[in-house]
Amino acid sequence: MKRSFFHPLKEKKSKINYNMCMRILIIEDDLKMRLMLKDALEAFHTVDVASSLTEGIELVESYTYDALLLDRNLSGADEGMKIIPKLKKLQPTCAVIIASAYGGVEERIAGLSAGADDYLEKPYDLRELKMRLDALIRRYTPDVISMESLHIDMKNETLNAHGELILLSKKEHDLFFFLASKPDKVFSREDIANAIYEDPSSMTSNTIDVVISNIRKKLPVNPIETLKGRGYAFKNV
Repeated sequence: MKRSFFHPLKEKKSKINYNMCMRILIIEDDLKMRLMLKDALEAFHTVDVASSLTEGIELVESYTYDALLLDRNLSGADEGMKIIPKLKKLQPTCAVIIASAYGGVEERIAGLSAGADDYLEKPYDLRELKMRLDALIRRYTPDVISMESLHIDMKNETLNAHGELILLSKKEHDLFFFLASKPDKVFSREDIANAIYEDPSSMTSNTIDVVISNIRKKLPVNPIETLKGRGYAFKNV
């Protein structure tokens, strides 16, 4: 018996998991399913949605994603997989999960051959979807980052310079390891605020800038790059 697709996931974030804070794109033409998926996954991630291939391509060309959840049958046509080659060219580390009612062996082979990382047959359990997303994104997250005199242990969330532990405040720690979990990915101030603050609306306009400035003062090198008008990115200098 197939498991029900409509299984609630919504819960309050209690602790940041730097490896799992993702920006996800959902391309799904069924309005009810699209909104349900967005509502469920927003408990853990930043989520954008598109109802068509055209909308999906526009978003892929505008934003950087960690994962794509893709319905291959859009508006009655089996055209969803057309976006995969373009996405992989622009964003090679973006994990792709196809979610489709086409569940036969040949359909799965076609989806994986097109460049998808995983394939889910509808209906599916949202808990399984989340676990698969988590497993896929771990493939692209480093365990250790070393640069000049700086050693970053992502697994244990520790930071050392010249063999000495660098002490960060909680927000400095949260922000630093959030950026470091996705090297070279550009995060807007809004992305950062949503990931590390319980109530982003309570922040002032320069809160993120101040925290980053304080982090830089404690480090022997500066791995946090400012991209004017876009946000911040962690660079392996």
